[in-house]
Amino acid sequence: MLGTTLLDRYRLEAVIGQGGMGTVFRAQDLVLDRAVAVKLLNETQLGTQGRNRLLHEARAAAQLNHPNIVSIYDAGEIAGVSFIVMELVPGRSLYEAWPLPPGAILDVARQICAALEHAHGHGIIHRDLKLENILVAEEAAGGPPLIKLTDFGLARSLASRLTQEGGLIGTVFYLAPEIALGQPADGRADLYSLGVLLYELTTGKLPFTGDDPLAVISQHLHAPLVPPHTHVPDLPPALEALICQLLAKQPDERPASAAAVRARLEQIGRGEAAAGPADPHRSLLDHLARGRLVGREREAAELRAHWTRAVGGAGHVLLLSGEPGIGKTRLVQELRALAEVSGGRVLAGECYAEGGAPYGPITQILRPILLDSPPAEVRAPAVLSGLLTLVPDLRPVLAPEPAARGGRSLEPQAEQSRVFESFVALCAALTAEQPLLLCIEDVHWADSGTLFLLRHLARRLRRQRLLLVFTYRETDLDQACCLPEVLVDLNRERLSTRLKLGRFSLDGTRALLAALLQGPVSDALAAAVHHETEGNPFFVEEVCKTLVEESRLSLAEGSWQAAGLDEIIIPQSVRVTLQARVAKLPEPAQDALRLAAVLGRDFDFETLARASDLDEEALIAALEAAEHAQLIVEARRTGRAAFSFAHALIPSALREGVSRLRRQRLHRRAG
Repeated sequence: MLGTTLLDRYRLEAVIGQGGMGTVFRAQDLVLDRAVAVKLLNETQLGTQGRNRLLHEARAAAQLNHPNIVSIYDAGEIAGVSFIVMELVPGRSLYEAWPLPPGAILDVARQICAALEHAHGHGIIHRDLKLENILVAEEAAGGPPLIKLTDFGLARSLASRLTQEGGLIGTVFYLAPEIALGQPADGRADLYSLGVLLYELTTGKLPFTGDDPLAVISQHLHAPLVPPHTHVPDLPPALEALICQLLAKQPDERPASAAAVRARLEQIGRGEAAAGPADPHRSLLDHLARGRLVGREREAAELRAHWTRAVGGAGHVLLLSGEPGIGKTRLVQELRALAEVSGGRVLAGECYAEGGAPYGPITQILRPILLDSPPAEVRAPAVLSGLLTLVPDLRPVLAPEPAARGGRSLEPQAEQSRVFESFVALCAALTAEQPLLLCIEDVHWADSGTLFLLRHLARRLRRQRLLLVFTYRETDLDQACCLPEVLVDLNRERLSTRLKLGRFSLDGTRALLAALLQGPVSDALAAAVHHETEGNPFFVEEVCKTLVEESRLSLAEGSWQAAGLDEIIIPQSVRVTLQARVAKLPEPAQDALRLAAVLGRDFDFETLARASDLDEEALIAALEAAEHAQLIVEARRTGRAAFSFAHALIPSALREGVSRLRRQRLHRRAG
């Protein structure tokens, strides 16, 4: 390849860079007798459509003329290979030049903003702003660095980052949420990437990291930002406020333009207190890196496999079960990110403990679709009428003069069938447009109509591009109206797969703590937290928050340590969660558990019976209710009836949930 002359004009002399998009050569322009850079594009990654689009964008970017932008001189094809001819900038990338002095960071950021301002004014969005695409010219040695942005308009859309297997290609650490979702993007997408750049330049860390590109994208979409001052305590508050605003998930919450950002940077450089949206109160809990998926690699891989099959037309139902706090919602969040990034549509509903109107989660799903632009098939009077039965308050908006059905009203069963078929028609129309992920959370609280409708949908759309995901708590199955019946039907008809989430091992607990604290943790800390929480992710995070708030954590010998590990107190949020579960039991069962909690995590029936006011039959019934709710488990010990609380935090929460006087009386009775 070296020595080749393109179009009898550009002689390739040396390789100066390589990347996912292609190879960059130093070349000589034989016509104008000047050195240039020539990028040969990687045809296998682009395809014909991508090549044509990039060449079109290269020609558009050639209109840009700014000292902070690498000029594009020419673009074309030869022997089926696309190439772009650019200005040759002697120097190195900002990635290679980093770290920079604090003062230089502001100057670099101002130059980037100037370049973006010029490009956005010409309707060109970079879409792949990162350290590797920013060049530091050699002429700037000894003075303020001269910055030049390259690859303007040449960044691939996210669609081209996806393989047929759903894998992601390319750097995603700087990706704006709207680009990740394939939504329309403007210059504020580049400002988000600028926020990532500033975060990295000031702290030495990326705001969102992970071994899996999808996990990084999921954090861009959902995870809260760890404020930069966590890593650099003396960072100017005005600069931190700007970085946090640039990294807002919603474009409307970011600065309006690159010019506005440049003005803010100039104020900060002059030492003026620029106004910003960041909360001046800095909580210790801001230091925790929340929202990162840890310890669920196997489960995440299984979810992705199910989604891939659904995209191929094998509709299915995925059941995610587990105790409260085990991470069902977080795992669904990861699946939702995958579906949205890969071009699917996500519909979500949620059931509530206090109940609500019939078909509540279905109504949540229908409302945005009907108010937006439903498919033409759904606008048919028969289908629309059935859907409006589920959301009658939309009837005046969507069907101000509905045609009256003649004759007598339908029987309830026939009316239900009509409604069900209308919802099936809606889902079929949606899956014809794009793959569909339909998530219903906490179906153990769902009403019978919702459950029967979802069962009907599962039966009718098994060959559609649809994945139904239900989450439920096994501990609440006894209070579900008809969920056990529906689960049995789905399993018998081979329509569903159940994925039960278990607690973390000691290693998993250590990994979660390390992710939260952004650093290794000591064996003693990991062991103590695992002992108290038994690996429930929610409990691990709540205990970690308590240790942070009480300032009991310190970084020593390269890992996080904690003082007073033998005095870990159950956080209030965990106590409330456990006490709420106990409160659902009959009063005799609650009283029996409070008394048993005084005896310890392990207790035998004989001792409890002697201390309790309940007669033997009533006490057995109370323990059976508690066992059915998975609060206790029966343990066989040398012929004696004995029990253990299912989780070590349950008896502690029960003891702390009663007054001191009552606790003293319970101890007296137990003694």
